[in-house]
Amino acid sequence: MIIMVMMILNMTEFSNKWVKKDDRGMGDRVRDALKPQGPLRPRVEQAMNRIQLQIQKIDTMLAKMRERDATLFRRIVEAVHKHDMETGRMLSNELAEVRRVSKTMNNAKIALEQVHLRLSTVHDIGDLAVSLAPAISVMKGVKQGISRFMPEAEGEINEMTSTLSNLMVDTMQGGNFNFVSDVSSEDVERILAEAAAVAEKSLDSKLPSVSTESAEELPRF
Repeated sequence: MIIMVMMILNMTEFSNKWVKKDDRGMGDRVRDALKPQGPLRPRVEQAMNRIQLQIQKIDTMLAKMRERDATLFRRIVEAVHKHDMETGRMLSNELAEVRRVSKTMNNAKIALEQVHLRLSTVHDIGDLAVSLAPAISVMKGVKQGISRFMPEAEGEINEMTSTLSNLMVDTMQGGNFNFVSDVSSEDVERILAEAAAVAEKSLDSKLPSVSTESAEELPRF
């Protein structure tokens, strides 16, 4: 009999710990959910810091790519002046690949910058809820774009995506929002299109160009 009573008491204690009763009124719960300094805030800042770190890594790689671009272009011009068309074509193929990779990396960088900027302007839990789904989709697109050229970035981006996904789940639970996760398609396409346009303009301004005199002598590769 004593053992049975102890078992019932233990089960009651476990139940109380497992299902914690919320004695707060509705107004208090809403106010707590909308507090920007709540437990979600440090996690948002952590995600932003990791995104910024990835942006810096891409910047470092882009700087090396620009150096390689300038070196290859200079060698192509020299080969053309020497009428060494075989070397010129070979180097041109390599330069085309370097510029293709640079464009992909630049697109990824600007997409990450836009995610970082959007998270930095979040003021409340509703703002965060609206921002997270497009941000997660953008992160997945970035991973597909750069994992081939920066394999080490894939794991980091997976972790960042997981962090944002967990944030979204907690935000939905805390804010009691009805949120459809597939709203991302239109927003993501707009973000990526904007990023691509800015990246193309930014990249074109940094690429070396040939003088008119040299351009007339360049063959069509």
